[in-house]
Amino acid sequence: MIPPPEGGLREQILQHATRLFAQRGFAGTSMRELTEACDCTKAACYYYFSSKEALFRQVVENHAARINALVQSTVTGPGSVRERLHRGLDSMMDYSIAEPTAMRLMQRLDLSPEDNAPVLDDGVCRDKHLQMITALVAEGIASGELREDLDAVEGALVVTGAMQFQFDAAIANGEWNRQRLHKTIDLVFDGITKHD
Repeated sequence: MIPPPEGGLREQILQHATRLFAQRGFAGTSMRELTEACDCTKAACYYYFSSKEALFRQVVENHAARINALVQSTVTGPGSVRERLHRGLDSMMDYSIAEPTAMRLMQRLDLSPEDNAPVLDDGVCRDKHLQMITALVAEGIASGELREDLDAVEGALVVTGAMQFQFDAAIANGEWNRQRLHKTIDLVFDGITKHD
């Protein structure tokens, strides 16, 4: 068997699969629709991906790996906890703007998982990000940047929760407000109570 041309078709399949899975979900996407979108045969598609499940896993794992790398670089980068969160916020926003369809897919998986979709590695879910941000908050507590009576998990939940609502809305409607997101980080750090 002579393999199809390298590179182009595989990436095209992944791009169309990302779009279709984001729009229709796993169950609502057929391999026939995918091959029509790619203008290729099923045999060509199955050359790269053994099944729809394998394709779905690859799409999700590709984007999850990129997102995990962004969160990891936030945690391990230089600077204060606040500075790193601001940089990480910019990186996540830039990725979300550059890859809106992928982010809609990840949001769909997070907010309304399908019962018949393949079970994915727990490394692609929000728990991994929460663990990384918890480590960052713990570092801030240890360094004295954050209150010593703060629980690291609770602090991470406050930070991620404050960001998640805005990210969910922006991913859904495509309207990003970078200034508001940065102000939210500062509000988390500075508090919203009146200071004398």
